[in-house]
Amino acid sequence: MNLLIMAGMLLLVRFTIFLPVFSQNGLEGLMPGWMFLLLILATVFIGAGGYVINDVLDIEMDRINKPGKQVIGKQISEAAGNKLHFNLTAAGVVIGLVFSYLSGNLVSGVIFIIIPTALFYYSYKYKYMPVIGNLVVALLAAMVILVCWIFEFYHLKTNPDLFIEASLLFPQILRFILAFAFFAFMTTFTREIAKDAQDVTGDQRFGCRTIPVVLGFHKTGYLIFILNILIIITLGWFQYYLYISGYKEMVYALVITQLLLVYAGLKAIGAKEKSSWGKISTLMKLVMIAGMLSLLTVYLRSF
Repeated sequence: MNLLIMAGMLLLVRFTIFLPVFSQNGLEGLMPGWMFLLLILATVFIGAGGYVINDVLDIEMDRINKPGKQVIGKQISEAAGNKLHFNLTAAGVVIGLVFSYLSGNLVSGVIFIIIPTALFYYSYKYKYMPVIGNLVVALLAAMVILVCWIFEFYHLKTNPDLFIEASLLFPQILRFILAFAFFAFMTTFTREIAKDAQDVTGDQRFGCRTIPVVLGFHKTGYLIFILNILIIITLGWFQYYLYISGYKEMVYALVITQLLLVYAGLKAIGAKEKSSWGKISTLMKLVMIAGMLSLLTVYLRSF
């Protein structure tokens, strides 16, 4: 599901932000579809490798936190898991570097080396520390969106005349990109806290210092509630911009996201059991999906 969300984020950025804005202004010049597919493949392979190494390094904790869902250490050996991580990550890096070269910006290909490195160190060290692990995952979620902007930008630069015309549209596109990236960052950060609360039993036993371990369930619940309120307020500010810009359909669509945020925040305040935190984590994933799908209104209004 998480890998589908990654691919979906990239598709939404291209088809609901870049393409509608360009088509409405009679412009072309975005990267070809086959090249964009390489970006999706690089992202998904690197993300999959990150999930595998996370499960490899969490074998003992997963025996406690999710014994019924454990794959590495049960169905797949640790050695096979390490090999799978290497193959997936190597494939993602190679595809990413090829994509960077073809898009005319090989230097930015370093992104496809930094991201898997950050994923490894998150699994190896950062996730055992309060806040830092959550921030790393949230930043990587936002990076998925920003990467699309970076490479579309440099692809357009290969055609100077087109780049000058397209540059007039950059402020409008960038507002959507940054808003979407910030939304991905905040919802991922909040969901990661809920997931840590769900795994608090195993984390405590192995000396992890996650936010729920440090604060306890009660304070963690109020922290998630406050974070969700901040997201709602930020969405409200963005809705005002959308309304005055004529994107009224997206304003109304985002109300669903805000209602889910309120519900998840209220549920977090009283959450005490592992199953309750699991439901909150699922609710936050629904928040992410609902917010992402609201972008479809931008695509639909272009017809």
